[in-house]
Amino acid sequence: MTPSRARLWQKMIELSPLCSGSLHEQYLRCGKPACRCHAASPAQLHGPYYLWERRIAGKQVNRTLRPGPDLERVKGGIANYRQFQELFRQLLAQEEATVLGAERAVTVKKNSRRRLRKRSGP
Repeated sequence: MTPSRARLWQKMIELSPLCSGSLHEQYLRCGKPACRCHAASPAQLHGPYYLWERRIAGKQVNRTLRPGPDLERVKGGIANYRQFQELFRQLLAQEEATVLGAERAVTVKKNSRRRLRKRSGP
């Protein structure tokens, strides 16, 4: 194992906690007609609430979080997961270059994905 691959593995091992998904900030209206959140202007919505969305076993799972230690752990976990994905992409590129040889390895420039166009009917 080359030193650069060993460093990537070490960085990936050190990332903890890991949380997949994303966080969305929400402000909501309640069901009470006389509440401040139903005022004409300016309406003061309830919140912020944070919706943590992720996929588990192919199904979307949502969890509402309030500001506090759980929210901070999830934010850190999501940031760690994104960093983990980037480190894994780098490691995979190095591993594939080793398997195929550097001259045959496939390299893709960032943001060079081709967008597919929807075709109209036959």
